[in-house]
Amino acid sequence: MRNLALAFCSIRPSQLSDNLCDAREVEYEVCLRQLRRILPDSYDLVICENTIDNESQIKRQTLLEFLKENHSLIIGSKSNIGTVNKGLGELLMLKVAMESLDYSKYENVSYISARKIFTCPYAFEKTESLKADALISNPDFLFIDGRFTETHKDGMYNDMFFSMKSDMMKKYADESYDKLQHLSNNSIGSEQNLFSFINRNGVSYEWLNWLGLLRNDWQDPKNPFDVKNIHVC
Repeated sequence: MRNLALAFCSIRPSQLSDNLCDAREVEYEVCLRQLRRILPDSYDLVICENTIDNESQIKRQTLLEFLKENHSLIIGSKSNIGTVNKGLGELLMLKVAMESLDYSKYENVSYISARKIFTCPYAFEKTESLKADALISNPDFLFIDGRFTETHKDGMYNDMFFSMKSDMMKKYADESYDKLQHLSNNSIGSEQNLFSFINRNGVSYEWLNWLGLLRNDWQDPKNPFDVKNIHVC
């Protein structure tokens, strides 16, 4: 059977300036093209977007062409509920995607926060050989300038990337959707929600120590591509 990669994007959030959104278009195109490049042949890619209502709102022509060439699920700007708690927007996109697609034809589904650069297909190859119900991780961060940051380990699993058997991912999507208001009201992040789901349901899992990702943690809108923002995890 085949596998499915769901790449979640928020390319042009309405709360950000046009300049920032233009920079995000550049970054998302780099990330999505690299994702497409390294995906194993067993994978189908679906790009899920929740800040635009149609592809014509994308300014960058090469990114627009890429979205048209690949299977893009434009969910609509009204679904961008993660302006404060960013993970909630991805959980809603997951719910829509799992209801819109025939997930039963896939062995595994990989959940991807798409504004990351996959350096190699390692995580996807591990997914292809997955025996347990889930593949999860919580890697630390090494910044390009040498700083090393340990991630919080108590009660949370990383959600930049994880995989589940397709029926388990559907269950995760359904349970998370039912809890969206609770998560929002109590400022519970998607990383904590994933931890809770895995442990509350006794989901069997395999562990990734590292993801092989490059991540841009830019905060300064005047210099979003400063090398000091880049780390590996």
